[in-house]
Formats: sequence, C-alpha cells, structure tokens
Amino acid sequence: MVRPIYYMTAEVTIIKKNRPHTRKVWIVSSYDNPIDIMDNDAKTMSRLKQELFTAKAKNKTIVIDSITSKKQVGTTLQPDETE
Repeated sequence: MVRPIYYMTAEVTIIKKNRPHTRKVWIVSSYDNPIDIMDNDAKTMSRLKQELFTAKAKNKTIVIDSITSKKQVGTTLQPDETE
C-alpha cells in the first residue's frame, strides 16, 4: 500500500515545570492526524522529545494540538518495489 508523506507545521504543547508551553514545530510523517502521529509515529515523537527537552527533564509530556499547514512531499514504497 502506497501512503503519502507529508511535511507539516504543528502547534505542540509541552509541560515544563508543571506549566504548559505552546511551540510551533515541523513534522515529516506519513500520518496527517495529530492523534495518529502521537500513537503510531515513534520516530517523530522521539525527535520532538530530543528537540524540546533537556536530558535531565523528568516529565517529558508532548501533545500535538493541531496541524497548521500540510504539504505532500512524496510517497512510501511498497515492500515489493524494494527488491
């Protein structure tokens, strides 16, 4: 199954010292729904944690609030096409 790959800008809320902070970040993913990105795209969520938090942070909570812009930049390959 070929899936589109999107470049998106999103509004993200992070919790630092028990206070919410909102940031704008870029995301590249084959998912275009904030809930799907948070649940299924571990690579993107890991990158956001590294980018937005220090190594000593105890509570690393990230919530993607909304997608502000979305642009399709390519498609994924089917497993049969890689051979």
